[in-house]
Amino acid sequence: MSERLTAVNSKQFNGYTRTRLTDGSFQQETYAFGNGGVLTESSQIDPTFDPVDFETIAQIIADPLAGQNYVFSSDPKKTKLLIMVFWGFASGARNMIDGGGDQDSLAIFNASLMGFDAEARALEHASGAYFMGHIIREAHASELSALEGSRYYVILRAFDFQAARKDKRLNLLWETRFSLSERRHSFYGDLPKMAETAATYFGQDTNGMVKDFTVRQGTVRIGELIDVEDLSDMVDQSSRPAVSSIAGDWRGVTQGFKRLFLHIDTTGESSIENTDRNETLRCRVELNGGDVTVTSPGWDLIIRGKVNGEHITGSISEYGITNTLELVRTEKPREQGLVEKALGQGK
Repeated sequence: MSERLTAVNSKQFNGYTRTRLTDGSFQQETYAFGNGGVLTESSQIDPTFDPVDFETIAQIIADPLAGQNYVFSSDPKKTKLLIMVFWGFASGARNMIDGGGDQDSLAIFNASLMGFDAEARALEHASGAYFMGHIIREAHASELSALEGSRYYVILRAFDFQAARKDKRLNLLWETRFSLSERRHSFYGDLPKMAETAATYFGQDTNGMVKDFTVRQGTVRIGELIDVEDLSDMVDQSSRPAVSSIAGDWRGVTQGFKRLFLHIDTTGESSIENTDRNETLRCRVELNGGDVTVTSPGWDLIIRGKVNGEHITGSISEYGITNTLELVRTEKPREQGLVEKALGQGK
């Protein structure tokens, strides 16, 4: 992963969602900051990191928050969110004198801390399995390479302010974790651009890690403007997947996943559940003719198959290991919607 990239992972919790207004902007939400403090720091002196305090970080992040219609409030009775601010310097595994398992442990810790969820899971799967571990590491080579180096990071965790004030209860609504390589960067100097990049995802769900350049450059050339008629009838309608035709619940058995349940809703925003691992992942479903593709953003998982009536036959691939798969549509839905469970909304 390029050293110029800001890595961002953002999640929603407990049914939180933002309301869009008729003009497409988000409805205004008020917040107050909380000082979470430094979580990890370098053993070496870093003049771009060490002097930076909570007030400085809060001032820098306030503008990107305002750009997403999050407005600072000093009235406790009218404040919706308590945004806790954490930050740190994650020392990379390559800086360790002792290698092996200690490096892996540090890499797993850093991956979880900074939102590299897929890589943390991959390293855990790779532990103790040399051949499989090599394949898994190759599949995540770019991200794992980033974790070997030191990184600056910020974590924003937004809680329900009124629940905290009245009931002394912490109800997490959303969190965003963003980080940047320490190499050739300055925490204080690059934090404004890091926050600006991450702000696009504040209060949203990225479905895994996304990476954006900290500096965007480009040129737009606009030619002569002409009037055109409505060409909607000329759009290839076959390019719009008719996912609704396969909406419902599907079950299957395959090596690795064993018992697997796939829920597909009409929008294609669906989920996949592995009951043997007690895991549920959000996924995206696309249908092109009779060919169906299921991907899980942020995870190295893909299903490819062909729909034949009440059956989908094809393959499932995870971390480069592929097995055959057959899914059968179930007549009775699961007791709990898998999408709701994946979003953390299930009880």
